[in-house]
Formats: sequence, C-alpha cells, structure tokens
Amino acid sequence: MSRIVVVDDHPVFRKGLVALLRASDFEVVGEASSGTEAIAVVLDTRPDLVLMDLGLPELGGVAATERIVAELPEVPVVVITLYDDEQSVRAALQAGASGYVVKQAPPEQIIAAIEAALAGALWIGAGVPRPGFGGSAPEPHAMLGLTPRETAIAELMSRGLANPVIAERLHLSTKTVANYVSLILVKLGADDRRAASRIVRESRDARE
Repeated sequence: MSRIVVVDDHPVFRKGLVALLRASDFEVVGEASSGTEAIAVVLDTRPDLVLMDLGLPELGGVAATERIVAELPEVPVVVITLYDDEQSVRAALQAGASGYVVKQAPPEQIIAAIEAALAGALWIGAGVPRPGFGGSAPEPHAMLGLTPRETAIAELMSRGLANPVIAERLHLSTKTVANYVSLILVKLGADDRRAASRIVRESRDARE
C-alpha cells in the first residue's frame, strides 16, 4: 500500500482528498496546511508520494516542492491546484513536480496522476497547458530550460546510456532517473527518448 502525504490549506478539500485516497487503497501518513509544515511532515514520514497544493501560506507549493525534491529525490510530488496557467505549470515542473492536475479534475484523473507518478512517469492532467510542447522541435537553446541535474541526465541519456547506468553514475535511484527523464521529455517537447536524445545532441553540437 503506497503511503501519501496530503498538503492543502483548505481543510474541507484536504479531508476530501484523504477520503478519496483511502477509498482507493492508499495510506495517508500525514497532512499539512502550509509549505513549511509540508516539508517537516514529509521529512518525518518519508512517504511514497506527496500531493501538493500551490497556493499555500508561509511557503508556497512551488518552493516546498523544490525543497522536498532536493531532500528526497526519490519521492514524487504531484501538484493539485486551482491554477491552470502555463506559468504555474512550468514553475512546478522546474521545481521537480512529477505530476500536475487541477482541483476540478474528476477523481479518476487524480488517482491516475498518482499512479503514474508512483510508476515513475510524468502526468499532466487534461486541459492543463504543457510547457515546451509545440508543433516544431525546440531550438538548441531550449536546453537552457533544464536544471543542472536534468542537463546531466539528458547528456548521459543522449549518449545511449540506460536509466540504471545513469542512476549508478549519478548516485540516484533508477526510479528517480525515470522521473527526471519523463520531465526532460516534457521540457524539450519530445515525443520519446530517442527524439529527446537527438535534441540534446543537436544542442550540444551547436554549443561546441
């Protein structure tokens, strides 16, 4: 049974999420109503996943997500929020979120986002803008949208290394590398690993 921490400053909505999760055979091991409290609860309980609101007091959800991912990179964070604008989505993904759904989403979509993140995949809910997606391949400077960690993984991926090998080289878990690879695909607007690798190589060639 997967263990989850729920973070939301609205007690009624938070309790509703907890009820949904328990009815779906997840174990809720902690709740928090602010970003600061979320970090403390997550570090204390070491859950399998965090459900994170963005509009939080004391410390916002983006900053809290960034701290949690930095401290526990193996724990995916799925954002569930009222914000459905591209800027919010981009900020959450750059902070390390593994999923993004809006609060208006049906329960099955929320559960699907959780299950995808637990499986090491990235999930962006229906109707949520996808930063980096477009009709044409990104220009080489699109690589600037990657964090240093993502750039390191993208470089190794472009050289044909599999996730377990990348994980060993960077001292990460294979699951964490898979999460990063999914995020890299989104940021580069790539349909698959091969396309992302090609974009990375082109960007590297342009810089050399």
